[in-house]
Amino acid sequence: MPNKLQEEWKKACLEELESLRKWQVFELTDLPHGRKVIKNRWVFDIKSDGRKKARLVAKGFSQVEGIDYDEVFSPVVRFETVCIMFALATLNNWHISGLNVKTAFLYGKLDEEIYMEQPEGFKIKGQECKVLCLH
Repeated sequence: MPNKLQEEWKKACLEELESLRKWQVFELTDLPHGRKVIKNRWVFDIKSDGRKKARLVAKGFSQVEGIDYDEVFSPVVRFETVCIMFALATLNNWHISGLNVKTAFLYGKLDEEIYMEQPEGFKIKGQECKVLCLH
């Protein structure tokens, strides 16, 4: 990959990490004795306007139900709700607009203690053995 392209993707990764730090998604800590650390990976995408987007995702499939977590919940909008909103907007001549909350998933709070490795290529020098405690 050409150096210029590598730098663009690295910038996208740094933007993602900065967003996670800003929202206090994790803190750097030592892994407590007897606790398991989960891995992560980068997911890359090129947006329709050409922007490079990087997401750091935890490999949650390595967790065991009943040990590492008790339930799975992902807040999503029901299709029926969207249809009702469109119908109401049409009947009442309302204007509808949409938006994308790029860090929407960061607003949830974890009930469990989850520890994740530092992302590949972005380990903090001198603290490579520490892990990220997810909030």
